[in-house]
Amino acid sequence: MVDNTEVGKPVILAVSRQVSWLQVLARKGVRGSAERLYFGEQLPNHTLMQVMNSQKVSVIIPAFNAADTLAETVASVLKGTHKNLEILIVDDCSTDATDKVAAKLVEQYSRIQYFRNPQNYGVSKSRNLMIDRATGEYVAFIDSDDTWEPNKLEVCLKMLADNPEVKAVAHALRYLDKHGKKLSYIPTYPTTKAEMQAIKETGESPWVFPSSVVVDRSILLKEGGFAEDWQVGEDTELFTKLAQKYGLLAATEPLGNYRIRGKSLTDKHWLKKRIASDCVKENQLRRLRGEKELSLHEYEQLCFNNLPLLQRLNKFREVLALHYMRKLGQSWLNREVLPTIVYGVATTVLNPQATVDKWKWMKAHEKLSHQTAEGISHAPQLNPQRSSEIGGLS
Repeated sequence: MVDNTEVGKPVILAVSRQVSWLQVLARKGVRGSAERLYFGEQLPNHTLMQVMNSQKVSVIIPAFNAADTLAETVASVLKGTHKNLEILIVDDCSTDATDKVAAKLVEQYSRIQYFRNPQNYGVSKSRNLMIDRATGEYVAFIDSDDTWEPNKLEVCLKMLADNPEVKAVAHALRYLDKHGKKLSYIPTYPTTKAEMQAIKETGESPWVFPSSVVVDRSILLKEGGFAEDWQVGEDTELFTKLAQKYGLLAATEPLGNYRIRGKSLTDKHWLKKRIASDCVKENQLRRLRGEKELSLHEYEQLCFNNLPLLQRLNKFREVLALHYMRKLGQSWLNREVLPTIVYGVATTVLNPQATVDKWKWMKAHEKLSHQTAEGISHAPQLNPQRSSEIGGLS
């Protein structure tokens, strides 16, 4: 006896994908192609590419003292296979030559717009201002020192078309060292529908970086964008909320590159970053229980500042160990021997078990760094929750 349910699954999947493309075609007014797709004809590749390129993407680049890397970042976007885009550079009162670099780019390329904040607003408000100005159907973020692979937007838009119930997509990355060399693989999560559902049901957090995310602009406007009162962790807060409420799916292919820098906001405000991450996890669970969410200030007072002295000191020790592990990972990836030893010793003193976990993480990334992008897409995934605990550079 044949199980019709199992036989029907591929057909249902094919039909749903056909319908999703039909909706895109109809929305864009490509009637002839829509009719051909509906009646079962295979559209030529150039027609599908034409349809995908009809979807405008607004690429938002917040910049602060990014004169050394901004041009490289913009070039990686412009070299992409998806051409229907606008690039919005927002300069948060840089004190270097960022304005001159941006002005030159605007002169060369009509798709680039440059804005300079009248005062230092921070990355959250800077991104939100550009979300309001954006005219694309989708918004993609990239930091001013990161880069994309040429097929990044093409793959992301296809993921959105193939999964109409998902409103945000992301992908894996590779680390870039301080010289711009591509290093080891950064895993991502969720990469399957089952993992995506787990986030919605159990309160898990996604493992994505801002430079990997593409999201429906209407959803960003509905949710109010990034939390402007969060100094760090605002990206984790927003993307976790989007994943839980609207669905977020990530590709295992490394479609971008994350530069390792030692003077990031996370480095500067490492304690606030950890508190913010813990606040996100707490609010995930509160949403599931139908309870009122805590503001970041409320969570900090309740779960850190008001702890008994010994508990607070122990919490501080744990967080400091995580910070040193992060610095250890940066130094190791940049092949800086002395800092690697110093941070390794400091981590061992503060948290011996964490040092063992960190060593495992480093060895796993060393192995992944020698794999091709094609091989990685089929490789077993590192546990993103665990990698964030033992030294992920988020």
